Amino acid sequence: MKLFSFLCLCLAGYLPAAFAQHKVKLDERASVVFPGKTQEMQGATGPITFSTLDQEQKITGMATVIDATQFGVDSSTIAANYNNSGFIELILQGLLGQYPGVEVVSRKKIARGNQMGYELVLQKDKPDETVPYKNLYAQVYFAGANIYALTVLAEEGADATKEKDQFFSSLKID
Repeated sequence: MKLFSFLCLCLAGYLPAAFAQHKVKLDERASVVFPGKTQEMQGATGPITFSTLDQEQKITGMATVIDATQFGVDSSTIAANYNNSGFIELILQGLLGQYPGVEVVSRKKIARGNQMGYELVLQKDKPDETVPYKNLYAQVYFAGANIYALTVLAEEGADATKEKDQFFSSLKID
């Protein structure tokens, strides 16, 4: 009987917001799924789509695509420099500049299909008004001249493991 009631609510359009999925196209090649309604803000390199990833609103996900050609870099330059240690340092400096007082916990090379990238874990010892997050997680993928960046920001005490994994795995690049 409970299952029947649940199905009736679903069919009537009363499915709780926790089950909502919002697929966002980042560009003509890539999309990502947020669990709730998204918002957009303008970043230094283009639009950033964001939303909370949990019901307590302690974990936020952000997604953006950066066209590297706007900086005079083409896809062959990105591919040639992927293994250059200075390349990851540039990416790290860009992230650290956005979040003052954040330190690098770990970084590693990753791949998804043909796309190569990096995974970064960052942490802020004492969250404050400037950066109210304790843990920051980022995945950055390179596809041609585009750089796809996903970031998960978690307040102190929030375990973002499940939300981070779901959000990161939702990125699709054709």
